[in-house]
Amino acid sequence: MDPNVGKSPERVVDLKATTVESILEVTSDLMYAADLDALLEKIVKTVSETFGMRTVSIGIVDRETGDYAVRATYGYAPEIDKEIRKVRYSSERMIHDLKEEFRIGKNTYYVPADSYEIESEDDMLFVLHPERMNRARASPEEWHELDYIDFLLYNRDGSMLGYLEIDEPDDCRVPDDEKLRAIEVFSDLAAIAIQNAALYEHFERDNRNIELLLDIIGHDVNNYAQAVSGFIELGMQRKNIPEPSRKSFSKALDQVWNINKLVNNVKLFAKIEVGGSKDLKPMDLLEVVRDGFAGAESNYNDRAAKLSLKDDGATKRCMMNDLAKEIFVNIFSNAIKFDQHPEVDIEVEVKAEDRDGRGFWSVSVVDRGPGIDDSQKDWIFERFTQAGAPCARGSSGLGLHIAKRLVDSYKGRIWVENRVRGDRTQGSRFVVILPRSE
Repeated sequence: MDPNVGKSPERVVDLKATTVESILEVTSDLMYAADLDALLEKIVKTVSETFGMRTVSIGIVDRETGDYAVRATYGYAPEIDKEIRKVRYSSERMIHDLKEEFRIGKNTYYVPADSYEIESEDDMLFVLHPERMNRARASPEEWHELDYIDFLLYNRDGSMLGYLEIDEPDDCRVPDDEKLRAIEVFSDLAAIAIQNAALYEHFERDNRNIELLLDIIGHDVNNYAQAVSGFIELGMQRKNIPEPSRKSFSKALDQVWNINKLVNNVKLFAKIEVGGSKDLKPMDLLEVVRDGFAGAESNYNDRAAKLSLKDDGATKRCMMNDLAKEIFVNIFSNAIKFDQHPEVDIEVEVKAEDRDGRGFWSVSVVDRGPGIDDSQKDWIFERFTQAGAPCARGSSGLGLHIAKRLVDSYKGRIWVENRVRGDRTQGSRFVVILPRSE
């Protein structure tokens, strides 16, 4: 029977528009759900409330066993829900139940009550009214207690992902074609959201494993480095050590601590790759700059360094996270490391800029080191390079790359130019621009 018989054309159009609007609204929300279990709960709740279904469940393929496990339900009592989530269906059972003769859409199967028999106690969990099981259907449109409809969910490669199951409509009537097609469209979009959430969970799990591995390696390497440096320092304390040997000891000690710096930089780089653009919040840019200088000073506490900050005193905020200071730790560290003057003078100026109709804060860091050749300025921020060449011994070659990755994640820019136009030997000017935040 055509569900639109007896309705005006305007009424039919309104109903379809409302259905489409509902689908678009709920699926746009689904696409932003990252937690898989929360997403599945939202899907069954949405199907129930949007399409008028009393009980709904969803099963997902277990990739290890190939079985279908019920992962979310809606409309069942808590104690029944708990038992239903233990249910597993083999792929053979799914093929047996969902015969081609029951297909009523692209990926939709309507399994009527008279086509199968209850095979296990698990099947009875989905029956809300056991007393109605043997009741004859009053009309073809009436929903029978043992009826169910499955909407199959597919992965992008065409393999089975799972199923969305209607176990009982609110009105106890077989859904009309229009509603079935709407749920079918929704189920296709839900499958995409499920895959996205599963990929996100996989990505997060891999990131946690990488962080754990780096923590373990870092912990072990740092312990070894401390032990080796202790032995070297003991050797250096001995009397009558020839000066060439003392210099060799000193160089060896520097290399040990360079290993520590490398490990710490690798750990930091991994954090940026995983969460460089996460947990952004308005932060005081001047405070971040000062923290960066303090961090660089601690890396080179045997050098005298002075920061001259030119600023109008107004609060300057940017959307950043707790990694932000590493931008300036690395810029200041380079300035201190390569400046051979007895005292390192670093000038910083922070000012407002407008670019392409957007407001930015510009941070200019000026040093008086040896400068950077023009041919090297474009790729100094690449990994494992230093001043545009393969990194020197004793350097990880990650510092400025880390700075650039962070600036990129904050939607800013970073570059280097000569302090004195046309004369790179007079030092460098590093410029960082970041979007202003109110």
